[in-house]
Amino acid sequence: MKMISSYVMQDDQLFPMLTVFETFMFAAEVRLPPSISRAEKKKRVHELLEQLGLTSATHTYIGDEGRRGVSGGERRRVSIGIDIIHKPSLLFLDEPTSGLDSTSAFSVVEKVKDIAKSGSIVLMTIHQPSYRIQMLLDRITVLARGRLVYLGSPTGVAAFLAGFARPVPDGENSLEYLLDVIKEYDESTVGLDPLVLYQRDGIKPDQAAKTPLRKPPKTPKTHRTPYAKSPWTKHISLRSSHFSANGNMNSQRDPKDQSESDVNNYGYDDEDDEEDFDNSLERKVPQTPMSMQSGIHPRLASHFYKDFSVWLYNGVKGTPRRPPTWNNNGAQTPFSGFKSSMSSGQFSMTQQTPSRHIITPAASAIFTPGREGIDRSSYNPSYEEVLEIQEVLDEPIHRHKFANPWIREVLVLSWRTTLNVIRTPELFLSREIVLTVMGLVLSSFFQRLSHFNFKTINHLLNFYIFTICLVFFSSNDAVPTFIQERFIFIRETSHNAYRASSYVISSLIVYLPFFAIQGFTFAGITQYILRLNSSILSFWLILYSSLITSNAYVMLVSALVPSYITGYAIVIATTALFFLTCGFFLKRTQIPLVWRWLHYISAIKYPFEALLINEFKGTKHCYNGDLADLSPGPLGDVKISPLHNTAISRGDLPQNCTLIGEDVLFSMDITKENIWLDIVILLAWGVLYRLFFYVVLRFYSKNERK
Repeated sequence: MKMISSYVMQDDQLFPMLTVFETFMFAAEVRLPPSISRAEKKKRVHELLEQLGLTSATHTYIGDEGRRGVSGGERRRVSIGIDIIHKPSLLFLDEPTSGLDSTSAFSVVEKVKDIAKSGSIVLMTIHQPSYRIQMLLDRITVLARGRLVYLGSPTGVAAFLAGFARPVPDGENSLEYLLDVIKEYDESTVGLDPLVLYQRDGIKPDQAAKTPLRKPPKTPKTHRTPYAKSPWTKHISLRSSHFSANGNMNSQRDPKDQSESDVNNYGYDDEDDEEDFDNSLERKVPQTPMSMQSGIHPRLASHFYKDFSVWLYNGVKGTPRRPPTWNNNGAQTPFSGFKSSMSSGQFSMTQQTPSRHIITPAASAIFTPGREGIDRSSYNPSYEEVLEIQEVLDEPIHRHKFANPWIREVLVLSWRTTLNVIRTPELFLSREIVLTVMGLVLSSFFQRLSHFNFKTINHLLNFYIFTICLVFFSSNDAVPTFIQERFIFIRETSHNAYRASSYVISSLIVYLPFFAIQGFTFAGITQYILRLNSSILSFWLILYSSLITSNAYVMLVSALVPSYITGYAIVIATTALFFLTCGFFLKRTQIPLVWRWLHYISAIKYPFEALLINEFKGTKHCYNGDLADLSPGPLGDVKISPLHNTAISRGDLPQNCTLIGEDVLFSMDITKENIWLDIVILLAWGVLYRLFFYVVLRFYSKNERK
């Protein structure tokens, strides 16, 4: 189903800093196969721009609340365009006119009408359509509380209401008047039963139903007996009174049922009706055609959901001018073996058009009737066969699940992400400015750190821990970035535009050079001003790895949380926990045994140790001074390392050398003095965070409302 259909969400989820042309080109690159040349894709994009009336806005940014861009109607047409670039056989739209003025709404529906004329089946929901929009529609379906009230042509609403003894007053919009009638009955004592019965069986209301009374105020519920049912209960059962229990049509209604239908007591309870509704009862015989004007003998609402996939298949199979997109080279469809089409549609219309608009002014589920020329045999698929049909449609054997190979998806997504970063400079410049300014501020605070005394040791420990914390906390700006993109990702991947893994890798590739620049900026400023004795290359690599890992962690958190406020809270709390257990405040041996595992999963531990190893490893420097300068401080109890005693015994150090760099590492409980090991472990955590990020995107981020 995903391969032959598209779904346009109610909200326009678009990148504000891309132009209309770039947005369509990206959709063409990911939705069309690589066998189509780039020139052909551009040609199709220009044709789509002309079809949707967006030629004048080709190079205009989409825009958002803070940036000027296209108008609301143009924005909605862009949302429609990106989902029809591959010419789907079936198009769903969720309230495409919401939030638009009358002129823009009419323009959008007019373009949707053109799409339907070009050969696609179009189904959409809409609330309170204007008269001009109603006249563009082929069919409408009106549901109230999930029950079918009207199905047919918009021009047949007046005749339907006249037959119901509620003629449309002069000057009134017939569809709006129908909604008023539905509301009146829904709030009355008789409920929606008279409307449903009239639509289903053509039973006209008697005098009591013609003048419904409002429901009294609700009273506490009392225990119901099996016999305390409304007289309408028998009529509202799923099986019509025209059919017997064994599926044969009765030539005459049961006199008892007829007498009950004439009772003037229409006491009705919504909750009772919901309890009495039996989903297991279904009609098993072919249905009689109905007049779309009068609304007599329609299908039951329950059949709409059961046979929905069968109707869609027949609609796609009968689409004029163009075969289904997944049926390549005229190959047989999964159902070509059947001699007769399987359709649960039963309606015949005097004038059929290629376009199919299903409009639901009241919230509803929608369906498509059968087309002309379809052989309506007596074959009626069972529930199991319907499930089998759905599986075949979801997994067509003639087409790959994704239009493009993985590497091409990565390249296209990287191109789009690069454009967004370049045109949204605050994504890069905000962190660059923070690291630059803080590098200068730290340099002015600590001044020169090239002296070999005890004060310098304390200053270096404080400087390095603050540096790592600055890098981690500065990555928090990525929290709202993905949360804003998440709904775009869900929309694009819901129809297999690209793989979740492609998105994860492309976002990493694009940001790698920016992380390198940011890390080198801070390392260069502090190394030059503070005259650090460490290697600047190792200093930069440690900061670079920290930026990569911290960004991966923040992206993981932002994929799990519903809002950026929650994301900030979680990132700050966990980063503070990493800070506490990294070995600066509490050394490994000082952490309670039950919490010691936090020391090893702390992402701050490994870059902090790597920076200290880069600064203090070896015996080349001797530190002297007053021991009081080390206390209070993070070093705590000073321990002389075995290497110190060995170096003195060999004569490599003078006898008056109080401390060497190895003593600092030994006192900080750093036993494995390997910078590359710490960098590899740090990057391994980044890979693990990215892997979890992919799992969340792949299995957790779905287009479902909570």
